[in-house]
Amino acid sequence: MVKVYNTLCVDIQKLIHRGQAPQGAIAPVIIDREGLFKLDVDDEIWQDTGLDEFAQDGVPLWLGNDSVKAGIKALLLYDRCCEEENRILKERCALQEWMLEEWKCTQWGIEACGMFIS
Repeated sequence: MVKVYNTLCVDIQKLIHRGQAPQGAIAPVIIDREGLFKLDVDDEIWQDTGLDEFAQDGVPLWLGNDSVKAGIKALLLYDRCCEEENRILKERCALQEWMLEEWKCTQWGIEACGMFIS
């Protein structure tokens, strides 16, 4: 599938070079097959420039502005932190409930021993 995609990218580049493509057309970036399944947020596979039919004025901010990229990464990190906080709060509640049950059992055991010792 990557081979077909890359072939089409080359064909589009040729059409642009010969002037047979629509004005302002941008060829999609060829995807490297080697690291295709070792994806990172900055990999070429996520770049969708040239894939839509609407011309854009320059590069989209999420693609070309380092501050926007940093903001997106920060927001994703914040979201992961919020998710982790929720998991920790649930784990804390479960731990407290477990400890209360253990404490009740311990108290019951102490009382039961006291009845047999007296």
